[in-house]
Amino acid sequence: MTEYLNHGMRKIMSRILEIRYTDLEEEKRLCQELLDWSEKCNDSYGKAFALTYLGDYYIAVYDEENAGKCLQGAQSLILENHNWDDLHLRVYSLFGIYHDMRGDEENSIEYYLKAITVAERLNDAAGECVVLNNLAFAFQRHRCYEQALNYYLKAYRLQSVLEESPVLLSILGNLSEVFLLMNQYADARKFIEEYDQTGSDSRQKKVLGYKNWCLYYAAVGENEKAFEYADLLLRSQEVINEDMLSAFETYHTLTQKMMDLNNAHYAKHFLKAMQDNCVEAGVDQMQALEETTIRYEFLFEPVSKHTEVYHRFYEKNEGFRAKVNNVIVNAMKSKIHLDQLVQQKEIMQSEQETLEREVNVDELTGVYSRRYLESLMRDRTSENARQNMGIIILDVDYFKEYNDYYGHLKGDLVLQDIARCLIENRQTGISSCRYGGDEFVCVCEGLAVVEIENFIKCVRDSLHSKALPHEKSPCSNEVTLSIGYAAGEDKAQVEMHLLFQLADQALYQSKRSGRNTYSRKRVDLL
Repeated sequence: MTEYLNHGMRKIMSRILEIRYTDLEEEKRLCQELLDWSEKCNDSYGKAFALTYLGDYYIAVYDEENAGKCLQGAQSLILENHNWDDLHLRVYSLFGIYHDMRGDEENSIEYYLKAITVAERLNDAAGECVVLNNLAFAFQRHRCYEQALNYYLKAYRLQSVLEESPVLLSILGNLSEVFLLMNQYADARKFIEEYDQTGSDSRQKKVLGYKNWCLYYAAVGENEKAFEYADLLLRSQEVINEDMLSAFETYHTLTQKMMDLNNAHYAKHFLKAMQDNCVEAGVDQMQALEETTIRYEFLFEPVSKHTEVYHRFYEKNEGFRAKVNNVIVNAMKSKIHLDQLVQQKEIMQSEQETLEREVNVDELTGVYSRRYLESLMRDRTSENARQNMGIIILDVDYFKEYNDYYGHLKGDLVLQDIARCLIENRQTGISSCRYGGDEFVCVCEGLAVVEIENFIKCVRDSLHSKALPHEKSPCSNEVTLSIGYAAGEDKAQVEMHLLFQLADQALYQSKRSGRNTYSRKRVDLL
């Protein structure tokens, strides 16, 4: 059942990516279905994917509150799974659009730059092109044409390495428009012609080509040709409306251009198309529509109506102020909520790290615990070990006698001193653990026998330098260690539990030899 659901989820994900630009309600339905299936399968990736593209849907319909909630939910899941960079790239990019839509340019730029960083890390040139195109358009909307041009050109150069770019036509159209706005007509025409020669002759592409030429001929003063293309565009509204995310902006640009040419007929029809495609929740769109409508009325309506126009503009402007204030307040709330989520994440991570330390670290000595040792040995089986393994077992000589004579508090201090000797001489590949009582175990990975013996000698020298008195030891007048170790070399690999038994045998060999020494059990002689 789970396998079937996973296959079904993959199909839904693919379908969402196919229709997200053309059928918003179907995108929403599929995302909700994916969310339900993901919860059945306990699939966090599916849930994060669904929330990401629900955020995409709510951005498209200017539902800022739900867009923010979905994107924040997706980001929380992604932060828990750092290898989901594909979704991280999309969420960062959508957050950029989301904040730009709210008029929060600072956060918008921050998220776009984060998205670019992720795309570069993934070597995802196509994804980076999409983000650069969005970033450039944000500058274009605010009439910062030189900066917009810089990012459009960067995206254009980057997409040249791709066999197929999902946004090449958009980049070419945007480049031509910016060059027209900067009165660089030759460059604009070059990119319009490249647009016409690129990709398949789809209806959408052909109609947007009409827009490019309409704007070009209007800019260079060939008005009749501009009107011919305007007429083609009026008869192609069904195709323009298929791309819900760009339709309003397309009609807005065409309306303004027709008013520049003082053509009431085409301006009126494109203004009507603007009204039909305006999302009421979108403050920017509502304001652009009202300003364009007022400009139209000043240009083409009788002077006697101008007072009425001024009065309506004042009322609308007050309404826009209220909406903008509401947007700002919601942005502040969202920022606080996001910060709270980040803080919760940090607290949970800190608590998890504390718990792991408590479980994996011996409280008295500060070296790893027996539980950690057992977990480590389970992981380092001969089936997955790719390097030499070794086990060292260290035992304090006559520790019972020490405790009986000096007391258990002094005995604890001795164990701490021995742990310090292990820690001070630690090296890459050696994990030191307290096995229990006065026994310590070191797991050695990727070390030659000579390196293991050098470590043992260093630990013994460190302990000797501390000169901890032990009057009840028959083998020395200070605290000493008996040590046994076993290590495999080259192909002489054995199971970890057997390696441990061999090291234990070597330890008893050291004890039989009078203690205060170390012995080795050779694995290659088994």
